[in-house]
Amino acid sequence: MHYLPTPVPVSFRCLALYHQKKITQPTLKADPEDVRQQVMNAVYDTLGTLPPRLLNTHTGSLYDRDALISVFENSQQCKGLLSSVEIRPTTLHDDIHKTVSRYFKYATLSHRWGKNEPLIRHVQDQSIYKMSPTDGLVKLRAFCATTCDLGYLWGWSDTCCIDKSSSVELARAIASMFSWYRRSALTVVYLADVSSNGDMSNSAWFTRGWTLQELLAPRRVLFYTREWSLYKGLSSSNHKKNRAVLSELKSVTGIPPWSLTSFNPGMDDVRLRLQWASGRRTTEPEDIAYSLFGIFNVFLPIIPGEPAENALGRFLVEIISQSGDISVLDWVGKASSFHSCFPARITSYQTTPCPRSTFNDSKLGRSMPGTQEPVDAQIQLFKRLSMSDPPQFIGRQLRLSCIKHQVTAVWLQQEDLSAPQYMYKIEAEGLIPFDIILSSKLIVTDTPFPYVLIRPWHSRLLASSTRVRGTTASELDTMLAQPFSALLLEEQSGNEYKRIASSSLIIARPADASSIFKSEVQTLNIV
Repeated sequence: MHYLPTPVPVSFRCLALYHQKKITQPTLKADPEDVRQQVMNAVYDTLGTLPPRLLNTHTGSLYDRDALISVFENSQQCKGLLSSVEIRPTTLHDDIHKTVSRYFKYATLSHRWGKNEPLIRHVQDQSIYKMSPTDGLVKLRAFCATTCDLGYLWGWSDTCCIDKSSSVELARAIASMFSWYRRSALTVVYLADVSSNGDMSNSAWFTRGWTLQELLAPRRVLFYTREWSLYKGLSSSNHKKNRAVLSELKSVTGIPPWSLTSFNPGMDDVRLRLQWASGRRTTEPEDIAYSLFGIFNVFLPIIPGEPAENALGRFLVEIISQSGDISVLDWVGKASSFHSCFPARITSYQTTPCPRSTFNDSKLGRSMPGTQEPVDAQIQLFKRLSMSDPPQFIGRQLRLSCIKHQVTAVWLQQEDLSAPQYMYKIEAEGLIPFDIILSSKLIVTDTPFPYVLIRPWHSRLLASSTRVRGTTASELDTMLAQPFSALLLEEQSGNEYKRIASSSLIIARPADASSIFKSEVQTLNIV
């Protein structure tokens, strides 16, 4: 008897043929012109995200965009791509982009500007390795030589790779600087004032405005000392992953390690980021605001030579307009001529603000003692707070929702005319009396007083809850019972108010539970 062979499932047949190497991925003859077009598209796409000029670390020459395209076209990498005969269609695009991206990997220099820094007009059409040495040129050469030894063909420095005589190019550079450092394969931080066995904590690099984003943006950083040796001999490929270095950086800058290693630009932790920048300075006063654009992902017109208060004011207006973050109003010192709610200098943010309680904060303490208010009163207050308008600028006028407390009494406690400095005791509706230190005198004879204390408000402080019952009502009570950072305002004509700057944070405390639920929620116009 003859038996027919048992049929083998198709899938097993395919698997067997695959192992016998009888099935291979299809290959096609590439159209040379199509490959060339894809290569050039990849080059244009890549260069569109890079600085417009790069230094060749091998030759020491500066290349603009056209020269970068030309040098790639003559490179072995490009010739290798164009000479491919058999191309896998599924990998062609990725292979081309990987090759182009790898070719244009670049390192960036972060440093403190010194004397005789080479500018673009000094290095154009010649090699930095053949020029007469100056302090700045020696540094630039060392940067290129160091990064060349590390395998990088291209380098970028803010000294000679930006044409600062062009206002258009300068504005673009300021807007793009953060992304250029973020996209760099390596950022070399040169600490010219730290010796080979020194400590970075005293370096002036940490006092400069622009170096804050140069610390936060890159994913890979190496610190070098005055002698161009790795800081403390640390041979790590990335000092941002070295625990000892991260600990030192936190101590110097106040920036926690997770922010140093995983920083993202935007409006998160606005007040904290302003505090990081508060101890820094720039050569051009207006740059203290411009240097923060990348950190906050803000894009504003650049006006070279504008007053620093205007530049900082425009920047803070944009932050409030985009984020509604009222913590920007927590500062002490001199008020800006741009707007009374903003400081004249960023140093005013050095003071740690009073923590803001939120409605869903599980760590809040117990409610203040006092008569339990009817739930209806709590619901009404909740509705008024939840329906309050977000902060909004209309021209130079800030429309700010707040809980308002009318000042009912003012006593001058102490004065120092040499400062000048004045200490007052203030009484206001619904608040425990407290002392306040000002740099200007208050009017203490007029009644009613033209002053109010306000608790700036944003409905986001209530989180996403939409109910006020039982425990929720108690949480609202507890939140509003917490001490808060208050603003002192003086009423002007035309239903407008002006902030009176203080020399220390004004920390106000509600008097009792009853006063909380009688709080007056208003939207004031502040100039």
